[in-house]
Amino acid sequence: MRKKSFALMASILIALALAGYAAAASTSGGSLNLGWSLLDNYLRPGGDTTLILSIQNATTSKIYEVEISFKTGDELSLEPADFYLYSISAMTQQSTSFKVKASENAAPKTAYLEITAKYRVGSVSAEENELKIWVPIVIRSAPLLKVEKIQYDQNPVKPGSTVNVSFEVRNYGDGPARNLVVSLDQSAGIFVTDLSEKYVGDVPVNGSARVSFSLSINQNLSAGVYSIPILLTYLDDTKTQVFSGREFAGLKVYGNINLLTTLSYQDRVAAGKAGSMEIKIANAGTMEVQFLQLRVLGSSAVEEITPSSIYIGSLKSDDYDTERIYFRVGENVAKGSYPVNLELVYQDPFGQEFTETRTVYLTVLSREEIGNNFEIPAWQLAIIALVAVVIIYYLWHKRRK
Repeated sequence: MRKKSFALMASILIALALAGYAAAASTSGGSLNLGWSLLDNYLRPGGDTTLILSIQNATTSKIYEVEISFKTGDELSLEPADFYLYSISAMTQQSTSFKVKASENAAPKTAYLEITAKYRVGSVSAEENELKIWVPIVIRSAPLLKVEKIQYDQNPVKPGSTVNVSFEVRNYGDGPARNLVVSLDQSAGIFVTDLSEKYVGDVPVNGSARVSFSLSINQNLSAGVYSIPILLTYLDDTKTQVFSGREFAGLKVYGNINLLTTLSYQDRVAAGKAGSMEIKIANAGTMEVQFLQLRVLGSSAVEEITPSSIYIGSLKSDDYDTERIYFRVGENVAKGSYPVNLELVYQDPFGQEFTETRTVYLTVLSREEIGNNFEIPAWQLAIIALVAVVIIYYLWHKRRK
């Protein structure tokens, strides 16, 4: 019986001792907890992210004078650099945020941010406790490739032609690009190529690689501006992250412009006589002409030209326009064929302006030929014919009676 009582007393003492130890532990470094999270999985050199720090009081006592400090090393910096909290109530938590920035020349690595918390449990005069945690922050450089300096070995590029396109792939990132593969998307039918994919290899930071492809342009393409999709696939320096990008190379496909200018009609004129002529402009090319103007520069045979400038506008392929111009032949102009100088001003569909000169020939007769070859106007001939038909019908009808 005494042995049982002694064992019971020993158990109670041990339990009390453990409870005292637990109470002491609750006022030690384990009574304050720090939790953390980062908004980004990794930082790039020169980049920043946000650290959210949670201060948790897991005890039943109030905690005072919480001082948070950081040790960053050369690669990282924090704003603000420290934090102070006068008190935090029992069984509560409080969160605050910090801006974590990586230096411009930070090397790719996992840097550790050391966070130290000093605090007092129960009262401001209690013994100071200390807690340390380490936050891993991954610094990772990343390549950034762009296509620029696009060149074609032919200018202009025409439908059905075979051209060589070359361009520069430049790395604007802060890490090298590994195992670069460049490919062209020919699904749109703009061109075909025997080799649509090329392995380039590595492109260092601020470095570039020149890539070229041979293209057979679709012969059925209309003149216009097209985009050639360029696909870039590459890895980061650790070869663990795959990057892909889609760039575009502009392609101007030109047709040809061939404006045929002829004198389609002219009045019979002699010295001192007034008349008119018709100028026909036909677009025999494959590309539309825009903002077309016809200007009459003059002739040694004629004067009083009107209008001297005519705005025509657009003239599509296989279309034509006819313009009438009035003039007076000079008093002393002899019989013969005289050049009339014309000027065509227009733009192609890409806004490039052109000026071309043309010459047509005006026939001037002698005054005697004009007098001996009197011509009745067509409208008078029509009236005469109508009168003749009426008379014939009248006579035929009268004879039948």
